[in-house]
Amino acid sequence: MSETPRQRAEQSISARFTRLMNATTSRWGMFTDPSIIGLCTAPAAVALLAAVRLEATPAVITGLEVLAALPITVAVALALSLLPARLRVIAWLAGVPFPIENMNGVLNGLGEALEVTFREHGPDVKELNATLDRISPECFVSKSVDDGQTLDQPLSVEIRIGVVDSTRNPSVSNHRRFLRVQALVAEVLIPLAERFAILEVRVK
Repeated sequence: MSETPRQRAEQSISARFTRLMNATTSRWGMFTDPSIIGLCTAPAAVALLAAVRLEATPAVITGLEVLAALPITVAVALALSLLPARLRVIAWLAGVPFPIENMNGVLNGLGEALEVTFREHGPDVKELNATLDRISPECFVSKSVDDGQTLDQPLSVEIRIGVVDSTRNPSVSNHRRFLRVQALVAEVLIPLAERFAILEVRVK
C-alpha cells in the first residue's frame, strides 16, 4: 500500500518538536527564547532586589514580583499554545502535491536554498527568476542542472531562500525563513508543478 500524503508528511519531520522548532512556526515564538525571557525579566528583578533592600511597602514589592514573573508566565503560556505546531506543519506538508524533505532544517533555523527536482525538465531559468523576484529580490536561482540537451530547461534548480540570520535575535530570522519557504512553495512551486512535474523539493 502506498503512503498517504499525511503519512509521508509525518515521516519527513521529527517525531517530537523541540522548543526551538515550535517557536519557529510562530511570530511570537521569540518570546519563549530563554535569552529574551532573561532580558525582559532582568529590569524588574533588579528593581525588586532594590525595593527589598530599601524596605519598600508590600504593595510595591508585590507589584515588582508580578512584573518580574510576567515574562516567564507569558513564555510558558506561549510554549503551551505552540505545542500543536507539529500537527500544523504536518497538515501543511500533506497539502503540498510533492514531497518536501529536510523541513527539520528550516524548523531548526537552518537552510539557505530549496533544491527542486523535476520529473523531466523545468521552466526557463529567466522565467523562474522573474516569478521569484515577486516574492523577494533575495530569491533567485543560484544553481541549475540540465541533461545536456535542454540547456535552458533544467532538470533541477537551487532556489535561494534569501533570509539572513540575525545575530541579535535568531528566533525572528528563523520564523522569517519558515514563512519564506511557505511562500515559495505556495506562490511559486505549486503553480509551477501544474506545468512541470516536481519530484521533490529539498531544503539545503
